[in-house]
Amino acid sequence: MREFLMLALMASTSLADEETLVTGSVRTALKVRPKPVKAIEGDPKCACLHDQLPVFEDLLVGADGGVKWAIVRVTKGLEGKTFEAPKTPALIDQKGCCYSPHVTGVQTGQPVAFKNSDGFLHNVHGLPFDNKEFNFGQQQGAIEEKRFPKPEIFKVRCDVHPWMGAWIGVFDHPYFAITDAEGRFAIKNLPPGKYTLEVWHEKLKGPPADITVEGKETKVPAFAVVEK
Repeated sequence: MREFLMLALMASTSLADEETLVTGSVRTALKVRPKPVKAIEGDPKCACLHDQLPVFEDLLVGADGGVKWAIVRVTKGLEGKTFEAPKTPALIDQKGCCYSPHVTGVQTGQPVAFKNSDGFLHNVHGLPFDNKEFNFGQQQGAIEEKRFPKPEIFKVRCDVHPWMGAWIGVFDHPYFAITDAEGRFAIKNLPPGKYTLEVWHEKLKGPPADITVEGKETKVPAFAVVEK
């Protein structure tokens, strides 16, 4: 009897710890060719860091229509719940006169570490609406952390190199994801229930989706996005 209870406890613990996923993709019918950042050619310090010109990341669409750098997040269904912010910083690097990654998602209160890996000055100019605006210079190797108490999505730019731009999504829960090069996303460990998902992209828009999460994996029909 004791062995049976132990086995039952182990099984229930395993199920509770099992990762659940909400999966899907963001797609568009637009045919888009990547645009090279030709302005880099006018800055010898930046130009010498690239064998070929980097491309703007504001609209990257794969051969099958998958959209990179879209944010998919829960906007309804978590009312009244609070979530502890991760203590590990999200890193945004300035390398080759480009921000990496182009889109970052964090929770409210989670640190965001800005780093300069280039051998010359950059500046980090954040342009939030609900959080406090910030603007500071960085020499090579410098790291500076910021935290954002209010949820919003906002742009970061470099005033020294105007083609440099990135986006930060700040959310009051951990249930968000950023699409990969094929437009795919996966939101982990969303509890069973009914939710609304919305997609954000700096150039594109699409309708929200109502979902019901049950079982190990919930597959969401592809978000179809168009130009804003």
